[in-house]
Amino acid sequence: MTALADWAPNPHALIVHLPIGLLVTAFGVDLLALVRAANRVTLSNVATGLYVAGTVMLVVAYQTGRAGAAEVFTPGMAQAVVTQHWDQALWCVWYFGLATAGRIGLRRLRPRLGLGAMTGLAVVGLGGCLLLAMTAELGGRLVYEHGVGVAAPLEGRP
Repeated sequence: MTALADWAPNPHALIVHLPIGLLVTAFGVDLLALVRAANRVTLSNVATGLYVAGTVMLVVAYQTGRAGAAEVFTPGMAQAVVTQHWDQALWCVWYFGLATAGRIGLRRLRPRLGLGAMTGLAVVGLGGCLLLAMTAELGGRLVYEHGVGVAAPLEGRP
C-alpha cells in the first residue's frame, strides 16, 4: 500500500472514522426505533442498512490499518498498544460481522420485529459500540501518545 500524499502516509487514518460514525449512528437509529412505534419498521430498515455499510467499512478500516502499520514509524514503546489495537479491531470486525448477519437473518424471518426483538438488537448494538469505543481509544493512544502515523516515514526506515 502506498501513501496517498505526503500528508496522508496511509489511508487508514482517513477511512477509520467512517465505520465509527456509521455504526454509532446505526445504534442511535435503533434507540429511536424503540421510542417511535409508528416508524419502527422504517427505522429498523435504516439501522440495518447503516450496520451493513458500517461493517463493510470496518473491514476496510481493519485491512488498511494492518497494511499501513508496516509503512508508518512505530516507536518501540507503542508495539504493545499496536497489538492490543489490532486484537480489539479484529474482535470488532467479528462482532459486527456476526451481529449484522444475525440482524439480516432475523429481519428476513420476521420483517416486523416486536419491541422485545428491537430491544435485543439495541442491546447488541450497545455492546458493539462499547467494543468499538475501546478499540478507538487504543487507536487514539497510538496517535496522540506515541505519534504513530502522524508523519510519513523517513526514507530507509521500515
